[in-house]
Amino acid sequence: MMDAEFYSRVAERFGGYFSNARSTDIFPDGRPDAVFDELVTALGAQNAQLLDVGCADGRSLLRVSSAYSSVIGMDLSPAMLECATRYRADAGLEHVTFELRDASDTGLPDGSTDVVTSRRGPLFAGEFERVLRPGGSLLYMGIGEQDARELKETLGRGQNFGSWNGRPLSEELAQELSDAGLVVTRNQAFRFEEFYHSADDLDTFLHQVPIVDTYDTAADKEAFDRYVATMTADQGVRLRRHWFIVEARKPAAVAPSHV
Repeated sequence: MMDAEFYSRVAERFGGYFSNARSTDIFPDGRPDAVFDELVTALGAQNAQLLDVGCADGRSLLRVSSAYSSVIGMDLSPAMLECATRYRADAGLEHVTFELRDASDTGLPDGSTDVVTSRRGPLFAGEFERVLRPGGSLLYMGIGEQDARELKETLGRGQNFGSWNGRPLSEELAQELSDAGLVVTRNQAFRFEEFYHSADDLDTFLHQVPIVDTYDTAADKEAFDRYVATMTADQGVRLRRHWFIVEARKPAAVAPSHV
């Protein structure tokens, strides 16, 4: 899969999934990663199991893992999983495992997981509903249709290119979850801005994320320079972001009537 290949390249080049590009970020709606962590932690309980889909280098998952007694992180990138295993060893978190699995067919038993999470990763509503126990929860953080729109329009391509003209992606995802039998309880948008301290910082960032997974410094130089000239402000080179969090719950099992 292209996504697995992209993340493996990032892991091999940068030693994990993170950005060392310098930026100043403004979060008027709250920082989505922090909100997501709070929600995942609040769902934790003694003897609860967490399944994180598309865990990448595992650092985000490790931040919330202490709220659960058993944690599985899965990904299709062996290079990312190698990074995740090293981070887990450094943290000494023995109850966390990282596994090479396909999110569309996890191989996990029916109703075996209390919480399923995915941070900007894959979503297979039917499979996630299957592995959740009755009463279990799903948390998904996704990229909205307006994310980095000006950049994508300037480059002429990018993640979910052109989707800004259609139905909001969070609504499409919520509908998928509802169709799979889950009850959507949250659909929250986050609009924020990143100001990169220089054009080089933005260039570095674009190599580390899948906003434009075919981004090439040389081939895209003309369009990139045009974007920088248009979007430079006092704070730096502006990149407008749009993420969302959707939360859903699997209905609890109904006890049989003894009338």
